[in-house]
Amino acid sequence: MRSSVMMVVAIVQGIFFALLLLLIFVNRARQSYRAQRAAAAANRVAEPLQRWLLGIGTAADLANVLRRLPEREALDQLTIHVAPKAAPEHLAQLARALREDRWVRRILAQSTSRWWWRRLDAARLLAVVGSLRDRTLLRQLLADSHAAVQAAASTCLTRVADYALVEHVLDTLHTRPPIVRVFQLRILRENWKHTVPALLERLVPIAPMAKLQVWIALAESVADARCLAPLIAFSNHPVVEMRISAARAIRRYVHPDAQTVLRDMMRDGDWRVRAQAARGLGAVGAADAVTELSLALGDRSWWVRFRSALALAQLGEAGRRALRIARERPDRFVADMASMVCGLSDGAVVELAEA
Repeated sequence: MRSSVMMVVAIVQGIFFALLLLLIFVNRARQSYRAQRAAAAANRVAEPLQRWLLGIGTAADLANVLRRLPEREALDQLTIHVAPKAAPEHLAQLARALREDRWVRRILAQSTSRWWWRRLDAARLLAVVGSLRDRTLLRQLLADSHAAVQAAASTCLTRVADYALVEHVLDTLHTRPPIVRVFQLRILRENWKHTVPALLERLVPIAPMAKLQVWIALAESVADARCLAPLIAFSNHPVVEMRISAARAIRRYVHPDAQTVLRDMMRDGDWRVRAQAARGLGAVGAADAVTELSLALGDRSWWVRFRSALALAQLGEAGRRALRIARERPDRFVADMASMVCGLSDGAVVELAEA
């Protein structure tokens, strides 16, 4: 009986091992076949693409080649190889040549598919051939339940540069998954002509805090001078998280007003605000703030002392001199922090200041 059980176990294990080997073989064969098809498609597209980019060929010639490829290869070649190499005006020509092709219409029709990867294909293609008439479709894809579709749809804003869509993205930015938010912040920064006016309308202290935090982060990323005044208004916000976000964002603005408000925020009652203000003074090169930063070396918070010492190291010889003097102060915490930062190279100071 025992030997029979062992025999059955051995047979089952052998069958499992054989199936595993078969799966590996089939998967490799599939990958090899796909790679061959992709290489063949790339070879067919390479010559008309090069001629078109050099001004010898036309967008219609390239569209004809893409039209003769299988849908999957055509989509991959268009989105991965053609679109990144083409200038916006060239891409607009190609979009007009492709838009009414059957394969393009078929993929865009998958935007309502129950399968997320088909909706993803529609979003990828829309980023190349989209236009203002696709605003409703793009809004639908931006509201998709899958993060990958949302991220792909976000790239369409470069093609479909519409103020109302930018407003929609801004108003829903706080609800997005982190990776989608990163995509959308980058796209909004690239579309700053629409983004900044819409952002200025929303950077008001009475807005919901969840939205304000991502909008302040966007103002930090855009770093447009028109956003500085609304950011300064948050320096006295009753909610400490808003003051922290504002101090972090203001460090991107090299302006006398930014230096003034950061020096004022060095007196904030919350150590996190003081730490971000010290960090900002170093980033904007506030040489007049050496006195405030030297005093902050004696702050009760380690982070404020650390950020102040790094900021002094960023302010050139005047700041380095203040650190050397601080090494001789009787306060052990001040002397230790000054000694530590004095021993750092300029590259290390910059790296730590941006961390």
